[in-house]
Amino acid sequence: MQVWDVEETSQWSSINCKVTMIGHSSTVRCLQVDGERVVSGSYDHLVKVWALSSGECQLTLAGHEAPVLTVAFDENKIISGAADKTIKVWQLSSGQCQKTLVGHEDAVTTLTFDATTIISGSLDCTIRLWCLSSGQCVGVLDWMSSEGHTGVIRCLAADSWRIVSASDDKTIKVWDRQSLRRLVTLRNHTDGVTCLAFNDYVIVSGSYDKTVKLWDFSVC
Repeated sequence: MQVWDVEETSQWSSINCKVTMIGHSSTVRCLQVDGERVVSGSYDHLVKVWALSSGECQLTLAGHEAPVLTVAFDENKIISGAADKTIKVWQLSSGQCQKTLVGHEDAVTTLTFDATTIISGSLDCTIRLWCLSSGQCVGVLDWMSSEGHTGVIRCLAADSWRIVSASDDKTIKVWDRQSLRRLVTLRNHTDGVTCLAFNDYVIVSGSYDKTVKLWDFSVC
């Protein structure tokens, strides 16, 4: 992995690589960064924590039995999802695995979390909500019971009252986080949706169809 200098004073044509982080033995599949550290997940089944400034590997988290496909973290915890169908909760300070969440029937492809809840998406086409403190599954969004996705869940994001998810089924779905009711399904992409972001006003989505779309979110 590499860190690039993109300060405002830099010329775009002369952006320099500041740090190269070497330690994984296979493809780096996912990462997240804050102002102090980088957390990465790899096909080597490991999660690593790196110092952003020096590139030094501070922790190596071993426990998954298949490639790590998604990671997220805050100042206390790292959450990782993998092709072994599990989600692991790690203590950031020590690297100790605190919980392993089991419930998905296929690889965990995407996740997000806050102070109380982990939300995960999977190759099994479902979205699951988990209580962070107990590790128990507290909700499932699927096709049969929730008019959910019919394809792999590629990405999701959430705020205090909405979940937005996107899938290989070419759709984006918006859910009420409390009731788990589907609010709307957005259908305009002609191929699977691979990434998204949203705020109070817009959803931005990218797709295998080679387009980026902006959706008016102010009505939701």
